[in-house]
Amino acid sequence: MKIILKKNYETLGNVGDIVRVADGYARNFLFPKGFAIPVTEKNMKLIEKFKEEEEKRLAEEQKQAEMIMKQIEKIPLVFVRLADENGHLYGSVNEQDIVNALKEKDLIIDRHNVKMEQHIKELGEFEVMIELKNEIKGTLKIKVEKEEKE
Repeated sequence: MKIILKKNYETLGNVGDIVRVADGYARNFLFPKGFAIPVTEKNMKLIEKFKEEEEKRLAEEQKQAEMIMKQIEKIPLVFVRLADENGHLYGSVNEQDIVNALKEKDLIIDRHNVKMEQHIKELGEFEVMIELKNEIKGTLKIKVEKEEKE
């Protein structure tokens, strides 16, 4: 069966693409989930509308991602952790710690957006790469301080 994609679908194609799929796959999955519509003359005219809507959505996502990245680059994060006398942490600062700290500041990202070669295991100042959608990249400054025992 030939279908027109209403949304980008990784394994099939992009909005407006006409692809051939199994009848059952189209009827039981793609149509009910809103990913596609059947190829008809009427629907062929709708292709441009779908493409325009997708372009607007992608432009809005891009704008939001750029705004989030500007805010992330302005805000340094400070983590207070237990450490030994040599400055080595008991534990580490990982991607999820960074995501949680940003969430407290109303900046929501996924942990997969945080690019760390390895977890932070020492006191000091560090820079961590943040990569959002559409290749928007930035640097987050992190400072790890020693927790003072009472």
